[in-house]
Formats: sequence, C-alpha cells, structure tokens
Amino acid sequence: MKDRVIGQRIAKILKENRYSQRRFAEETGYKQSVISEILRGNREIDKLVNLVAEKFGVSRDYLITGKESNKMDLIANNSIPANGLTKDEKFKLVQNLEKLYSKHQKLLDDASDVMKEIAAINKILILGTV
Repeated sequence: MKDRVIGQRIAKILKENRYSQRRFAEETGYKQSVISEILRGNREIDKLVNLVAEKFGVSRDYLITGKESNKMDLIANNSIPANGLTKDEKFKLVQNLEKLYSKHQKLLDDASDVMKEIAAINKILILGTV
C-alpha cells in the first residue's frame, strides 16, 4: 500500500514534468515495464525514489510522506548560534547537502551491486557453479 502511494506521487511528478514512463526509463536505465510495476507498488521503490528526488529536485521526504518540509523555515528558525551566513546561503548549503546525500546513496547502491557480482564470480571460481 505504502509503495503504491509513493508510486502515485512519482507518477504525478513525471506528469508535471511532461515525462512519460518510457522517457524516464530510457534516462535512468530501467525498462519501461519495471517503471510501471514500481509506480503501481508491485516492486521495491527505494532506488526510484532516489532517482526522482535527484532528477526533479524534490525531497525524499515528500515522496515518502507526502509532506513537504519548509526548509527555509527550519533553517531560519534553528537554534544554532549565528555563524555569519545569510538565510539564502544556508538554504543553498542545505540544497547542496541533499544532492550529496543522493549521490552517496547511489554510491552505496552501486557498491552493493558490485559486491553481488564479486560474490557471484567467487562462487563460480570456488565451487564451479553458477
């Protein structure tokens, strides 16, 4: 149920940005049928959430909960002592952090894929089976 609701939010973002499932699939390396299954909630959705958040500049928070956090209010009203940064500078830094978090998640996903390939090759080399 939760994945289907997230899929609906992603579908809405694709539509707002005039992206078809096919176009999004081509740009992300997924098959269109896989995108369709993810959007219907029939497949694991985490990797797609990261891709959509990064590509369309929306927060993972919005995609998962449906609630958009107002980052400027959070930054402006934080309890951190004054550090000489303007609100705009703080906001830009938070945007940069979000991009870095997305890149970090992609690196973790890629590393996981690499480890799976290493394990498969080792299995073939050691056991002689696929």
